[in-house]
Amino acid sequence: MRTTLKRGIGRVTGSNGNGHSALPPAFGPIVRYRQPDRPRRTAAATALRWLGWLALALAVVGAGIGGGAYLYFHETLVAITPHDTPTRIATKELTAIADPSKPAIALIAGYDHRAGMGTSSYAGSNSDTLMLVRADPANDTLSLLSFPRDLWVNIYCHGNTIYTQSRINSAWQLCGANGPSAVLDTIEHLTGLKINYLITLDFHAFKQIVNRLHGVYINVDRRYYIPLHTGTSAIDLHPGYQKLSGGAALSYVRFRHYDSDIYRTGRQQLFLEALKSRLRQTFSVFDVPKLIGALKGNLVIGRGGGGSVGIGELESYGKLLEHLPPGHLFRNAIPLQDFQQVVTSAGADVETAPQSAIDAAVRGFRHPDVAAGRRATDQLFGIKPHRPKKPKLKPPKISVLVLNAATTPGLAANTTYLLAQRGFQTKQLPSTIAANAPAVTKDSVVYYDPVQPDAKAAAQELASALGPHTRVAPMTQAIAGYAQQAGNPLVVAAVGTRFPGTLASPPKPEKLPPKQPPDVSDGLPVTLRALQQVKRRVPFPVMAPHKVASGAQLSTEEGVRVFKPILNHRTLCLTFAMPNGIEYWQIQETNWNSAPILQNPTQQITYHGRHLDLYTTGGQIQMVVLRLKNSSYWVTNTILNELSNSTMLAIAKSLAPIRK
Repeated sequence: MRTTLKRGIGRVTGSNGNGHSALPPAFGPIVRYRQPDRPRRTAAATALRWLGWLALALAVVGAGIGGGAYLYFHETLVAITPHDTPTRIATKELTAIADPSKPAIALIAGYDHRAGMGTSSYAGSNSDTLMLVRADPANDTLSLLSFPRDLWVNIYCHGNTIYTQSRINSAWQLCGANGPSAVLDTIEHLTGLKINYLITLDFHAFKQIVNRLHGVYINVDRRYYIPLHTGTSAIDLHPGYQKLSGGAALSYVRFRHYDSDIYRTGRQQLFLEALKSRLRQTFSVFDVPKLIGALKGNLVIGRGGGGSVGIGELESYGKLLEHLPPGHLFRNAIPLQDFQQVVTSAGADVETAPQSAIDAAVRGFRHPDVAAGRRATDQLFGIKPHRPKKPKLKPPKISVLVLNAATTPGLAANTTYLLAQRGFQTKQLPSTIAANAPAVTKDSVVYYDPVQPDAKAAAQELASALGPHTRVAPMTQAIAGYAQQAGNPLVVAAVGTRFPGTLASPPKPEKLPPKQPPDVSDGLPVTLRALQQVKRRVPFPVMAPHKVASGAQLSTEEGVRVFKPILNHRTLCLTFAMPNGIEYWQIQETNWNSAPILQNPTQQITYHGRHLDLYTTGGQIQMVVLRLKNSSYWVTNTILNELSNSTMLAIAKSLAPIRK
C-alpha cells in the first residue's frame, strides 16, 4: 500500500516544526542610549510606583505559595500510592492510560476490614462494594456499573485459571495475599474490560470522606430502622431528602436486610451521584490534598503503569466531575428481572445472571447514549424526533489539510488517512514542511477560508466528523500560510490533544420500546385524609396526587413525614410502598427550592401550562419536579427506577391543591 497520505512526520521534530533548528538573530553592533534628565515625581507617580512594587511582591509570594501547594499536592498523591505488596502486585495488571483526556475505567473496591484479623489489611476481608466507573473527558460522560456482592461467578486467583466458583465479593479473601489481583482478574474475565485504576478504601475512609464534606445530601427512600445490639448492623434513618453524616451514609449504602443486594448496589450508585453533587457544590481543588491527606492508610489508588496519580490526570477527571452536563451520569446494572436466586450445595442463597445480561450491561457502560433521555422524553410527550439535516456538502467536495496541534507523533498523517477513507479530499504540505500547527491546543479547531464559497459549511461538516471538543473558526494569518502551501483547501483542521485519534461515527440509537400507558390508580383515597391532617404544618400549598402507581399505599412506617431539611425550610414527604413490600417511591413537597438535588435538570418543559423539570439517567426518569413560585413538588422513582416514564409523568400531572 502506498503511504503518500502519511507524508510529513507531525510533531516529532524541533520546536519550529520544520525539522531544522531555530537560530537566534545575528549579534549586531551595540548602541548606547543616554537617559535624559529625570523629571521630578509627583505624589501620584510615587503612589503608583509603590503600588507596582506591592503587586510584584504579591506575585512573588503567590508564586511561592503556588510552588508549595504543588509540592504538597504531589506528596499527598504519593502518600496514597500502593505501598503494600498485594496492591503493588495488582497494579502491575492494570492497563496504562497514555493520555488522561482518553476514557479510563476504575474499579472501586470497598472492603470490610475487621480489626485483629491478621497483619495484612485485607486478611479476613470481603470486597463489600465492587463498582466500575468509566470517565470519558472527550464525550463528557461518567458511567457506573455495579455488581451485587452475592453474584455467583468464576473466581480467578492467578491469571486465567479458574480457582473456584463463589460469590464475587469473596475473591478478596479466598485468594489470600493475592486478593486485590484476584478481584481484578475476576472482574476482567466477567466483563472483558481492561481496568486502568484500582481504588480501594475501607469503611473508615468512607466515613472520613463524607464527614470532611460536612455531610452528603441523599434522598432516603423509606424508613430504615434496626436497633443496636441485635446482631445486625444498626441503622436509624427517616425518609426524605436530607443531609447524612459519614456513619449514617455508610449504614445506608450497606443496608440490604429488607430487600436484597441488588437494591444495595442501587443505593451505592445513588450515593456516588449525591457525592458528585456535593463535591461540585462545596469543594475546590485546593481542598483535595486536605481530604486525601486525611485518608492516608485507608485509601489507596493504583494506576496502570505504576507510580502515583499525576496532577494532570487529577485535573482532567476532576474537571469532568465539575462540569459534567446534566444527564451525562449513567447508572448501569444487570436488570433485576435477569437475576435468579439459587441455593448452593452448602445451603447459601446467591444470585446468578446469564452472561448475555452481563454483556448487555457492559455495552451500556462502555457506550453511554447521551441522547437516550431526550429521545425517551420526546416519545413520552409526543414530540417528533429531531432528524438531522442532510449535509450541504458531501465529503468528496470538502478539501482539507490536517495539522497536528497535539503532542502525539504522526497524528496529522493518521487523521489525514482516516479522512481520506471517509471520502474527504485531503491535501498535503510539501515534504520539507512538517504538518505541525503553530501551537499545541486541547480542543481541535477547523479553520475555514471565508473567501471561498461553502467553506464555513464544509468546516461544520468536518467538525462533526472529528467529534466532541471541536470548534469552527475563520482562518488566521498563520493558518492561511499553511493553506497556501497546500493549494488553498476549503478548510484546515488542527487536531488537539483531546482528539481520540478516531473519527466520530455515532452508533445508531437503540430503538425505544413502544410507549406504554401509565400504570396508575386513584390516589385521593390513599393520600387525602393524611394530607389534610398535616397541611397546617407547612408554609406552602399542599398538593394531593390524584393518581398513584397501581397498588401503592402510604408506607405503614412513617408514610407521611414533615421535617426541616435546613433552617427556615420545611418538607412534606409522602412515602409509598408497592405491593411487594420492597419497592418504595415518594412525593416530596417543599419550600426549599434551592436544594442541591434540584440543580442541573436534564430537561425543562412546559406541559399543559405547568413548568416541569426532568431528571433522567439513560432513558429512565428518576425524578419529575413541578416548580411553583415559592415551592416545588417532586415525584421520585424507586431505587432501581421501576416506575415507567409514563407512570412518573401521570403522577406529576395529577398533583392538585387540596380544596379548603
